[in-house]
Amino acid sequence: MYGTEISAQDIEAALHEGELCFYYQPKVSFLNGSIVGGEALLRWIKPDGSIIPPGDFLPLAESSGLISDITAVMLTELIADIEAIKAVKADIQVAYNVAASDLNSPYLVKILRSVIGSRRIGSGNIQIEITETAVLDNSDRIQRSLLDLVALGIEIVMDDFGTGYSSLDLLSRVPFSALKIDQGVVGRMATDAKNTHIVTSSLDMAREMSLKTVAEGIETEATYAFLMAAGCNEAQGFWMSEPLPRDDFISLLESKPQWPSSSLGLLYSAWISHMSYRRKVLDTVHIMTQTSPEDWENLPKMNLVHSPAHCRLSEWHLVKGSSGDDTSDFRKLDDPHRLMHAAGESLIHTTKTSQSTEEITKGIRIFLEYSDRVDAEVSKIVERWLGNAIN
Repeated sequence: MYGTEISAQDIEAALHEGELCFYYQPKVSFLNGSIVGGEALLRWIKPDGSIIPPGDFLPLAESSGLISDITAVMLTELIADIEAIKAVKADIQVAYNVAASDLNSPYLVKILRSVIGSRRIGSGNIQIEITETAVLDNSDRIQRSLLDLVALGIEIVMDDFGTGYSSLDLLSRVPFSALKIDQGVVGRMATDAKNTHIVTSSLDMAREMSLKTVAEGIETEATYAFLMAAGCNEAQGFWMSEPLPRDDFISLLESKPQWPSSSLGLLYSAWISHMSYRRKVLDTVHIMTQTSPEDWENLPKMNLVHSPAHCRLSEWHLVKGSSGDDTSDFRKLDDPHRLMHAAGESLIHTTKTSQSTEEITKGIRIFLEYSDRVDAEVSKIVERWLGNAIN
């Protein structure tokens, strides 16, 4: 906490005297161990060099209405920073936190549309992070802003996931591309199994919804290793790096640091998705045989996609191929995987069109046989990879 009481006038003066700036905390890919992005974190640097953290002045800025002025000034600074950063790493993705007032104003979308249209930055160079409280009122203006941002190609990230009371409801209404798991929940995993379950359940849910996941607040190697094995996409926290001034962040990017990485977590995720697909098919068959055809249109939507190209196992194959790794493992997996999806689609069709219990039962048997073959091949891959990692 800053020792001196801060007034709205102090914040306004600091803004116009150039005392506010962004620090950048790296985000690391669990898949390749390199920096793929960063979060822009506002800092107030006093003339004597002391730093006032955002928690000491942003709440007052929001309650006094100054937050819109801060956005108007600092968004321009952010764009200039991103231009400098992407000169070192063209595909860098910088996350920027916005408040409800930012989304209630057309200014944010207007500026981003302009800089993306003029190619100063790409739509993939910036993410918008929002907390639950920023969108609780669900106003038409906020929804319009979010849709406009998505139309520009900008990803929307739910920040501090796991702390709010209506986060699940928001996931059904807001076009999120990623979830950022709250640092408090992540930090408590080492002392409370309930928090570990919240994290792993959040990762599973995000996987089902095709959302990317970011874990913040990683402060130990053990936490990093656990999340990597659990299939989380990106890591952020002091174990990798503290937030850095822009030039220091650029220097870090230029040094190309590496952290531990593994595609085993992605394979685990793919395996879980395979089991989820299997269960969805079997659940659908069971429900359809227990209800009349007239009521099938009322079945809950389960996003049942039969194309193997849209399966996580295919995603794993593409990642392995693009990384230059040997893809012989996937070639062994490819045939039963494709046949399983074809059998799943055929089974659903048979259930819809056939009155023969024997035909449906045969379809179930064939589907499960191919699914078991997929499980067997994945088990062999996991055994070999873990053996190599231990050695």
